[in-house]
Amino acid sequence: MFKSKDELSHITGQDLEDLIENNNLQIIDIREPYEIELTSIPNTMKIPINMLLRVYQEILDINTTYYILCHTGQRSYYATKILTEAGYMAVNVLGGIRAMKKYYVHY
Repeated sequence: MFKSKDELSHITGQDLEDLIENNNLQIIDIREPYEIELTSIPNTMKIPINMLLRVYQEILDINTTYYILCHTGQRSYYATKILTEAGYMAVNVLGGIRAMKKYYVHY
């Protein structure tokens, strides 16, 4: 994991894959339902980005680290930025699920 010059935390898809194997992580998949139907990671919170940004204060624990995942990393960057600015511990998954060989299905 590393911080970018904008002070957001990031992790590569491959590094997240490695962490999933031995850790109980809180991963939020913010893709749309039709994307998740094609491929997803077991035991993740599945909340489309628009919904997440409306309800995060009601459903997320400010003391928990959340790994934010989308298809390519663009939506997750935006969501990570919003959550971080609100005081939550959020980590953007660079490259999204496309960067995760074990879980990615071309679509």
